[in-house]
Amino acid sequence: MRGKIKELESKNIFRLERKLLSSCSSLMQNKEVCNSCGICVEICPKEAITLDPGLVENGVFVKKPKISIDSKNCVLCGECAVLCPLKALVMKVNGKEISMVEKNESFPSLLKGIEVLKETVSVYDDGCFSLDTLHKKDQIELSRCSPECELRCQNECPTEAISVSAHRSDKGKIEKIVDVKIDESKCIYCKRCELVCPFDAIRVQKPFYGRLDLDASACSKDCVVCQEVCPSGAIRRVDGALVVSNDFCVFCSACEKVCPEKSITVKRDQVFCADISTGAWLTALRKLVPLEVFRREAMVRATKRRFSVVDRVKDFIKW
Repeated sequence: MRGKIKELESKNIFRLERKLLSSCSSLMQNKEVCNSCGICVEICPKEAITLDPGLVENGVFVKKPKISIDSKNCVLCGECAVLCPLKALVMKVNGKEISMVEKNESFPSLLKGIEVLKETVSVYDDGCFSLDTLHKKDQIELSRCSPECELRCQNECPTEAISVSAHRSDKGKIEKIVDVKIDESKCIYCKRCELVCPFDAIRVQKPFYGRLDLDASACSKDCVVCQEVCPSGAIRRVDGALVVSNDFCVFCSACEKVCPEKSITVKRDQVFCADISTGAWLTALRKLVPLEVFRREAMVRATKRRFSVVDRVKDFIKW
């Protein structure tokens, strides 16, 4: 029936789709990528998404956590897709990757990105002249990458989003880095590539910043569930002890939810997004961050609105 949300499911993909006369909207959940962090559950305005917390025994999963979406309650607004830190939820409208709340400008897009530093270099064709001017062409080259890095960005990427092309000698030694390609559909903006690059050749903008705290004294030596759900390798065992890295954390809070000893705390201090202050966004933001952070953000946005009003009317006021 046209207008009704239809469920389509395979082994790794769950999909909701609604077709209208002039549009087609869909929400896809990649179950293989999803780590059941629960952000979508927290912010869903219709409570259409639920989290089965799974079961942990002796520090291992007997049953893994699972996210479920109820097509009867879902309205395909796409708030969950905007905020999913792993891109396990993707919404499309007429084939374009965008959520309805972004399309209607009632919800901001997150500010996130990854860039490999490049520069334009002029290459001259020796011996070829035209009107006494050398023929030249501009080409883009990697400005900082060096074979000495041993492809650390590619090797460290937890989602295999980075692919490096290189020229090698007959003995297999890397002689030149030719290109670095980023598959942003896989990138989770964890900054691991940026931080391991010895030549400062990659820039990453995280959408979330915050704090990841661990009380290691409460942890069982055999427990591995937090490491298993962490998508970026921000929690690892070193010499038998769990250590955490705020630098690599994407602040999804999956580790906090699965920890049987409740020894992990994740707090988001900042959400980088476009400047939109709608009720829908402020409601979601209140669920994402601590109250003091929400108050600060609300005050900043309220101040911006007041200045915006002043700017619009200043031409009609004689100071």
